[in-house]
Amino acid sequence: MTPTVLIAVDKFKGSLSAEGVAAAVATGIGRVSHARIVSVPVADGGDGTVAAALAAGFAPVRVTATGPTGQPVQTVRARRGDTALLEMADVSGLGRQPGGRREPRTAP
Repeated sequence: MTPTVLIAVDKFKGSLSAEGVAAAVATGIGRVSHARIVSVPVADGGDGTVAAALAAGFAPVRVTATGPTGQPVQTVRARRGDTALLEMADVSGLGRQPGGRREPRTAP
């Protein structure tokens, strides 16, 4: 009987997406085993959550949302049937701060 290895990993922030981490782990396992490998990218609800949902079969939907300064920002939400997921880290997270400055006390 061939064993099954489940790889359920989050991103390595700043270096690899959850899918990239899963692929690297699968490559390593494949070098030492003939196990059946199942990869499931996951996220903790912050950045990378929409990407994990898309990898799980959700469809991307482009939307406009209100960013951290009150201005509209373009983002993607994930949708499957009546379920939709919007990643607030992409809408109003640190990467959306003007000039990349982290100024939570002065952001509108």
